[in-house]
Amino acid sequence: MQEKNLLNKKAFYINLLLSFLTVLLFSFSFPSPSISFLAWIALVPWFIIISSGYKVGLFSYIIGASFFTLNLSWLRFVTYPGWLLLSLYLAAYLLVFGVISHYLRKRLKLPHIIIAPFAWVALEYLRSFPLSGFPWFFMGHSQYLNLPLIQFADITGVYGVSFLIIIFNAAIADLIGQSLVRGKFKLGIDSIIFFERKRNVYCFTITIPILLLCLALFYGYFNLKSYKSLQDGPNVCVVQGNIPQSIKINPDEKQQEEILTKYVNLSLKNTEEDTDLIIWPETMVPGILNIDPEILDRKIDRLSKDSIQKLADITSANLLVGGTAIDVNNKYPLYFNTAFYYDRKGKLVDRYDKIYLVPFGEFIPFEKYLRFLGHLVPYEVSLSSGKRRTIFKLYTEKTDKVFRFGVIICYEDTVASLVRKFRKNGVDFMVNITNDAWFCDSSELDQHLAIMVFRAIENRICITRAANTGISSFVAPSGEIYDYLVRNGKYREIDGVLHNKIRFVNTTNTWYTNYGDVFAISCLLATTVLLLITVTRRIFT
Repeated sequence: MQEKNLLNKKAFYINLLLSFLTVLLFSFSFPSPSISFLAWIALVPWFIIISSGYKVGLFSYIIGASFFTLNLSWLRFVTYPGWLLLSLYLAAYLLVFGVISHYLRKRLKLPHIIIAPFAWVALEYLRSFPLSGFPWFFMGHSQYLNLPLIQFADITGVYGVSFLIIIFNAAIADLIGQSLVRGKFKLGIDSIIFFERKRNVYCFTITIPILLLCLALFYGYFNLKSYKSLQDGPNVCVVQGNIPQSIKINPDEKQQEEILTKYVNLSLKNTEEDTDLIIWPETMVPGILNIDPEILDRKIDRLSKDSIQKLADITSANLLVGGTAIDVNNKYPLYFNTAFYYDRKGKLVDRYDKIYLVPFGEFIPFEKYLRFLGHLVPYEVSLSSGKRRTIFKLYTEKTDKVFRFGVIICYEDTVASLVRKFRKNGVDFMVNITNDAWFCDSSELDQHLAIMVFRAIENRICITRAANTGISSFVAPSGEIYDYLVRNGKYREIDGVLHNKIRFVNTTNTWYTNYGDVFAISCLLATTVLLLITVTRRIFT
């Protein structure tokens, strides 16, 4: 008994150390510091814990809670309770992964390399759904700068890149497990027994990951060559005002006028003669633009409308600006996070209302029952969700063409299905307007941009981004960030204007655009089948 207690104590501290190592490597894989190669080994210590079988659920949850609490720390600038609750909620997915992996290994005698990639992708996919989902920190996102590797996302989405990385982690863990067994080493608990009767698995474990990596790189380099010669589209001016959220959240009348004046002046001073489209970030217009200013009788509404007209008259450019819309044709007024589109004469053409709202950021889920959580929402009222994927049209004299584009607001660029539907409906490029000032000069800004890279590759579409405090940028259909606003090496919390042309390629829709998350759904089905086999076998034996 005493010897068993000593072994368990030893196993506890070994697994605790392995958990710490996992969190460290996993965290450093993402922006920033974005040491992307660490992702390929980050989960190996965790897989060793799963192989050991000792308190797998506990240590899996410790890893998840530690990782998300550490890497979502930028949420504390908005809500401390939300930061902690979301971290603990997301950790549950890692708990489920650890338990499923251990259970299937134990019952089916299968290695990590067969179980882990499918289970991991299945849970990433499921994580993208509840309450608008939170598709952040997918393993594939860590590779956003490794362009040759991630080009096959136009087939599988980001999930395929996650799958490939997990296969490498699993293979390394399996090889370590084989070495431990051959050396008769035990972690003070159950030994890793899978390899004792399957010698050919050693070759399988090495060959499969390397083969898949070679295929991914071959596909990537081939596609990058074909996307070197892109056509120039509209000339776009992206304005970044760098308004701190401390001012933006509840500005007085003078501050509202200062915000508006700054964006107008930046636009007027820096707009080129042949600019086709000027873009302001999310909610940068303080006035209500969809209602006659005389009805609301507010100075800021009149000033906002006059400023838009003045800007259009002087620049002769189309304008896309972020603001708030109010619909009053209801029993209660409905508020929307909106992108307003104006033609070259300053006439309001159409608008897009944000469809995917941020839970506890822009609305309270199940508000009828959770009204007491209203203090978590930084607005006086919950916003309403848009119902229409508006497609705007932009004519350019230089090309004598009409370009179609869609808008995604704030974190909607993390919703892969939304961008895919826009592309499937025939848009030529996408615009993302966002206000990440909520998160100050944090890694959230880099992480947000990393996710957008995959939307460009998945649909082979150019995306331009207007961000209040950064990172305003242009992303090519290949995923290359070919321009971004930077000054003296700093690209966050600066003001300025970014000029460039939309780049596009005449091509048919990608497999991903046409068929969506078939790969991720297949992984979910495969994991479900393995679980059913395990349960069925246990019932009948």
